[in-house]
Amino acid sequence: MNRRLNLFPTMLFVSAMMMLAAPIIASEPEKPAENKPAYGKTPDAVAPYRDFQEPYLRLFLTKREFLGTGRDDTPAEPPRSARIGFFGPAGAAPDADLGQQMLDGVKLAIEQANATGGYKGIPFELIVRADIGLWGAAASEMAAFKYEDNVLAVMGSIDGANTHVALRALLKLEMSMVNTGSTDPTMTETNIPWLLRCMADDRQQGYALADHVFNECGIQRVVAFRVNDRFGRTGIGKFRDAASRLKHPFQMELRWNRGDRDFGPQLDRIAEANPEALVLWGNASDMAAVVREIRKRNIIDTTTGSSVRIFGCDRMASRAFLAEAGEAAEGVVAVASWDPTRDDPKLATFNKAFEERFNYAPETFAAHAFDGASILIAAIQKAGLNRVRIRDALYEYTHYDGVTGSIDFDATMNDIGPVYIATVKGGQFVFREAALAPHAQGNQGATPYRTLAQSPPTAQSPEQAVAGTHTVNRIGCFLPLDAEGQAAVRGVEMALADAAAQDPQSTPTELLVREVRGKWGDDTSALVDLSFGDDEIVALIGSTERRGTHLAEMIAAKAHFPIITLCADPSVTRIPLPWVFSVAPAGSAFDGAFAGRYRERYGADPGTHGALGYDAGTLIAAQLRAGSDSRLEVRNGLASGAWYAGVSGTFRFDALGNRVDRPQLVPDNRTDARFSVDSAD
Repeated sequence: MNRRLNLFPTMLFVSAMMMLAAPIIASEPEKPAENKPAYGKTPDAVAPYRDFQEPYLRLFLTKREFLGTGRDDTPAEPPRSARIGFFGPAGAAPDADLGQQMLDGVKLAIEQANATGGYKGIPFELIVRADIGLWGAAASEMAAFKYEDNVLAVMGSIDGANTHVALRALLKLEMSMVNTGSTDPTMTETNIPWLLRCMADDRQQGYALADHVFNECGIQRVVAFRVNDRFGRTGIGKFRDAASRLKHPFQMELRWNRGDRDFGPQLDRIAEANPEALVLWGNASDMAAVVREIRKRNIIDTTTGSSVRIFGCDRMASRAFLAEAGEAAEGVVAVASWDPTRDDPKLATFNKAFEERFNYAPETFAAHAFDGASILIAAIQKAGLNRVRIRDALYEYTHYDGVTGSIDFDATMNDIGPVYIATVKGGQFVFREAALAPHAQGNQGATPYRTLAQSPPTAQSPEQAVAGTHTVNRIGCFLPLDAEGQAAVRGVEMALADAAAQDPQSTPTELLVREVRGKWGDDTSALVDLSFGDDEIVALIGSTERRGTHLAEMIAAKAHFPIITLCADPSVTRIPLPWVFSVAPAGSAFDGAFAGRYRERYGADPGTHGALGYDAGTLIAAQLRAGSDSRLEVRNGLASGAWYAGVSGTFRFDALGNRVDRPQLVPDNRTDARFSVDSAD
C-alpha cells in the first residue's frame, strides 16, 4: 500500500477530499518524531495549507528503492569502452546553446576521468543523441541508448516535457539518468527510482526569490511576465504559489512567445497595473529584450516615483543577458543555482581547464553538467559495469562538493543545496547566498484516521484589532431581496435595534445590505467591496439560497470574515471552512412574543427567514457586545460551542458550523428572551 501511495505526485490532504458527498475521513495530526525539513526544504511561511489543516501523510520524505533484479548481471567479456549517453538540445532546437554548454561540461569530466585510467583501464566513451523537441523521439532515443549503443546511464536533458518522457522510458529500460539542466520541479516528483538531479529546481529558486522580493525588499504589488512554454509555466508556478501564501498574489500574469521582440501590448497593461516590481521567467535573450524595452519606456511605480524593479529566473544570471541588456541590466536581480564568483580552488581549477579545452568561460549549464558527470563516473567506478548497481551507487549520495558548490540531495534525489541572489552592479552580477526563512517540519508515516467532525478546521487571521478602536461596527447582509430575503433583512434590523436599546453606550452597529443578483461578476464585486472597501464589515449574514452562499464562502475564505448563512442546503457546510455557520434548518415554529413584535413593527408575519435573520443578527451583536472587536474574535465566539436561546429555538454550532438544536424535554413557554447564552456542554 505504501508503494502505491508514493506514486502520487502531491501530498494527500484532507482538504482535497472535502468535495466528496460521501462521509469524509480525516486524521489526527501528530508531532514529527524528528525535526526533519519538509519536502523541498519548504519555508514554513509558504507551506501549503499551513493555515487550514495538517495533512495525514507527507510524501517524498523517504528514498525510493528499486526492488527488481539485475544486480548480478555481468558482461560476457569486458567491453572496449564504458559508454555514457548524452541527451540534449542541439542544432536548431530550442536552448541548443545551453545544450552545447552541457555537452562540453560532460566531455571535460570524461576526458579527465580517462586521463586517470578510466574504469580499470577501460576508457569512458560519450555517446551523443540530440533532443530535437519531439516527445516520441525522446522515448526512441532512450531505447536506442540501451539496445543500440549499450550505454550504462544517460546525462540530460533541459526541456522538462522531453525529460519527463525520457525518464518514463528509462523506468522500463532500467537505466539511470543524471539530470543537470531541467529545473522542472515535477520531474523528481514522479518518484521514479532511476533519476538524480544536481541542479536547484524551480521550487528552490521560486521560494528563494519570493522570500527576497516580499520579505527582504518589502514589495507588495507584483506582475509576472513569462515565456509561453512549459519552462515559463512550471517555472513561475512555485513563485506564484509562494506569493499567494505570503498574501501578495500577482496583480496579473502575462506571456510572450519565445523569440518575440514586440512587447508593446503587454507593457501597456503592465504600466496600467502600476506594479512595484516585475518578475520575468524565460530565456536570457528574451528577458534582455524585455528589460531594454521597460527601461526605454521608463515604466515607473507612480506611488513612489521610482522605476519598476525587475527580478528574474536563473537564466537571467548569464553573460548573454548582460551583453544583450547592456546598461538596462543595472539593478536587475536574478535567482541563481550557483555562485560562479566564489573563492574555491576546485572551481578555479575547473574554470582554467574548461577555458583551455573549449576557448570560452564556463557558465551554469557547463558547471552543473561537469558535476553531474563526475558524480556518475564516481558511481560507475564504485559499482562496476552494471546498470542496477550504478543506480544503487547514485542513490547512496546525500551530499557532494562540486565545482558548483555544496550539493545536498533529498529523498527524491533532488538538489536542495544553497541557491543565490544575484544583483547587477557595475555591469556584473554580484552573488550572495539566499537566506530563507525557517523550514516547515516533515513527518514520516501515516497518522490514525478519525472523522472530520473530530478534526475540525481552525481559523487563523493576520488581523488583530485593538478593542475599542472602531467608531462603528458594520455587518453585511448579502441575499436576494425577494419576500424571504426582505423578511430576513427586517429580522436583522430588528435584532440590531434591540441590541442597541439594551446597551445604548455600546459602539453603534451599521447594517449594509447588498442584493444577490445572480450575476457572478456583480455579486463578486459587491462582496469584495464589503470585505476590503471603506465599509469593511466585521461579519456577513446570508444568503438565503445556495449560489450566493457558496460565493460568499469563497470570498470569506480569502478575506477571513465569519458568515452566518440562512440557507438550508446542507452543501454549504460540506467544505469545512472555519468561517461559515448555518442557523438553518429550523422548523416553522418560532417565539410567539417575537412574532407579535415583528408584526407590530412591519405589519407582516416574520416567517422562518424573519426569525432566522433575527437570530443571526442577535448572535453577531452579542459577540460585539461581549468585546469581540475583530473578525477572528467574532468567529471564535460563534465557534465556542455555547448554546443560544433564540427565537427560532435553542441551538449551538458544531465543529463544522452546522446548527445543532437542543432537544426540548419540556414545553418551551418562555417569552422573547432576546438571546440568552448558556455555557457549552
